[in-house]
Amino acid sequence: MLTRRRQIAVKVEAQEGVAEAVTADDARLLVYDPKASFDTEMFERNPARRSFSPLGKIPGKRPAGLSYRLEMRGSGSVAVLPEWAKVFGACGLEASALKSMGIGAVTGGPFLHTEYISGGTSAAVGIVVIKTANGSPIIYFISLTGTFQSGETITGAISGATSIISSAPVNAGFCMHPVSDEIPSVTQALYEDGMRKLIKGSRGKAKLNFKSGEPVMAEFEFQGVEAGVTDEAMLENITHETTKPPVFLNALFSVDGFSARIEAMELDLANTIVSRDDVNDARGILSFAITSRNYQGSFNPEMVKAIEHDFHAKMFSGAEMVVDFSAGNQAGNKFRFYIPRAQYVKVEDEERDGLQLAKCSFTLNGSMDPGDDELAILIL
Repeated sequence: MLTRRRQIAVKVEAQEGVAEAVTADDARLLVYDPKASFDTEMFERNPARRSFSPLGKIPGKRPAGLSYRLEMRGSGSVAVLPEWAKVFGACGLEASALKSMGIGAVTGGPFLHTEYISGGTSAAVGIVVIKTANGSPIIYFISLTGTFQSGETITGAISGATSIISSAPVNAGFCMHPVSDEIPSVTQALYEDGMRKLIKGSRGKAKLNFKSGEPVMAEFEFQGVEAGVTDEAMLENITHETTKPPVFLNALFSVDGFSARIEAMELDLANTIVSRDDVNDARGILSFAITSRNYQGSFNPEMVKAIEHDFHAKMFSGAEMVVDFSAGNQAGNKFRFYIPRAQYVKVEDEERDGLQLAKCSFTLNGSMDPGDDELAILIL
């Protein structure tokens, strides 16, 4: 069997913990280094008797793991979600349709990220995506009800900011954002050159790795329930997405408004994953659930004088800062990453080829209300 001949198929479960039948339509992901693991719990049998020899173990609950990496690339159309969106969905990031509309001057602002806006004439309601200050020609939002109209005034529910719409809303792509409930479970199949390893009821966690001049890579670790290891032919006639991933260059990277010079960055979308044990299930586990999360990140900008960006003072004060950057510039294949409340938790000295760096670790904080707003990934 050949390690390069592998496929991953992923399908959202209609009923949690009930394995879906996967087909070629579910296997459009192109992944790196896929690997399945099984950690069957074994009951030790070593009753007291004259011999020290243990008796045969009894297999019990059958959890499974699955890991792989993939490139973050668009579908090629702002109207079509990339195939990997369903994988992030099982890691607690929901995709919502994103719209944009032209606006005039913002008064009393800025509009705040995730606050509600309403139209004075249409009574339409939406949720702001990315803090929008005076001077911005457009505002991104997720539509909730109604349709905003050109010429009407929109008002922010928290900020009180107002602006007059200068052009009607248009589809801008999608926004991926954290959620705390109704996180879907997925069935995943790893095809290994004639063998299929099936995992049901799986959810996971992800890391995003950014390196100068390379595509943004997403790294996934899933936990689920073993649902069969069988001889199966590899899937055929798969229609893969053909877009090439954008590289991490010309990123317009900023932290607290400072254009930091970085070479690499990592975002760890760390979820707590626990098993939902169920004695009614033949494998002892219904599925795995996400019960909490703690998003963290790190990057390594060049050290600068405090007057430019005081890394240490910001850490000592507990300041929360906006981190904003992008990858790609072609519609249907570009991304913007927006962190509204990054907080330094460690700043260390580091060196690269004689350059002094500030190795920074930070957390991604959410708001008190509404929450679920530590991160926004705009698929544009």
